[in-house]
Amino acid sequence: MLSSVRALCLPYCLDLQPCGRYAVVNRNYKPLGFSCGGYVHYGEFPVLLNIRVTQRTASKLSVAECCDPRRIYLYDDGCIPTANSKTWLRYQARLLHLAKLRHYSDDEHHERAEAEIVRAGNLKEVKRFESMQAMVREHLAKRGLA
Repeated sequence: MLSSVRALCLPYCLDLQPCGRYAVVNRNYKPLGFSCGGYVHYGEFPVLLNIRVTQRTASKLSVAECCDPRRIYLYDDGCIPTANSKTWLRYQARLLHLAKLRHYSDDEHHERAEAEIVRAGNLKEVKRFESMQAMVREHLAKRGLA
């Protein structure tokens, strides 16, 4: 298990849950700061965020060129943020986009409706992405490139 503070405490990935909320996880795919072994059921902890992530937002957050909104990586093994100042500055720019996102609380009565809209929007975004991916695969298959 990785044990650096970076691996435990810095956001590595936004993992969309079936409910439409995102879990922000560390390099061990655990909630930030968790260092326990074994699988963690994110829903058992208050770690899920109601943040709206469009394809455009996902592209700003992701280290990858083509970004799947179901799992958005803020860094990967090829660009570890603490490796040098260049990778840190790129990661820092992605963190800035993440930090500007609005979280709608399920616990605040006046935000519950907006939180539901955000979750539904995230799930709709995934369907749109999957539909586009299917069209691309179909197009490539017709050309014998798949």
